[in-house]
Amino acid sequence: MTDMDLQGIGAVSAAAVALIGIPASVLIGRWQMKAALRTAEATHEAGLAQARSAYRAALDAVRAEANAARLHWRRGIQREAYASFLLAANRVKELGERFVMDNGGDLSAERIRAGKDAIDDALTTLKATQTIIELEGPDDVAGPAAGMTDAAETMAYHFGRQAIYERAWGKLGRIMNDQSQSVRAPAVELMQALAALGRLRSTNSSGPDELGMPDTPETRAAVRSCQAARSTLSPDALDDEEFEALLESWQSRPPTASRSHLDAADQFSEAETRFVRAAKIELHG
Repeated sequence: MTDMDLQGIGAVSAAAVALIGIPASVLIGRWQMKAALRTAEATHEAGLAQARSAYRAALDAVRAEANAARLHWRRGIQREAYASFLLAANRVKELGERFVMDNGGDLSAERIRAGKDAIDDALTTLKATQTIIELEGPDDVAGPAAGMTDAAETMAYHFGRQAIYERAWGKLGRIMNDQSQSVRAPAVELMQALAALGRLRSTNSSGPDELGMPDTPETRAAVRSCQAARSTLSPDALDDEEFEALLESWQSRPPTASRSHLDAADQFSEAETRFVRAAKIELHG
């Protein structure tokens, strides 16, 4: 074989080796690229997972903060509603008691009207605050609040009737203390007739106070004696409402001494205790 042939064979061999080496390099490059891509992808996924975790943590923190703020706001609303209701309920009671005491004096028509209006306004406020509690709840608080409101309304009714009785009693007492015998005598006569009616009630009455005295000839005669005595007073001494309050109270008992009023007072006190206890649990539990 000539030298030229050997050179040709060497060139062909070198070319073949070169051709074989090129795919190997490409293959190694591809492997390296895939490894780099997998590493980048893993790094990317890890970054995404970390970002999602951080986002969820931040979102949970925001939600927790929002829930805490909402709870704090709701507790503030409830606390204000509970306090307003307690003040309104006791305001009705206090105004009623004061109205009764004031009517023992010689009140003007304007002051009597103002006293009635004040109680009516207090009852309206009480119902409004109770409505808020009905909406805000819970039932453990709303239930006693309803009981207090019902009792307060019953007590206010009896306070109003007691005020009329106190006003009539005060007028009768002032007439009895008048210096003029002619003015004083009819009042004394009416007082004696009322006392006789009261004694008759004590001996003949049975059953609840609200039922009053039984309708007997003796009872009717005693009432007529009171009416006759009243007719001898001056026309403006006692109005019809005041005279009827005297009759009713001496036939049974004064309104605030009635079983209905006493039961309402007990109900108010018991419901208030339950309301305060339930409110504390709701606000601080």
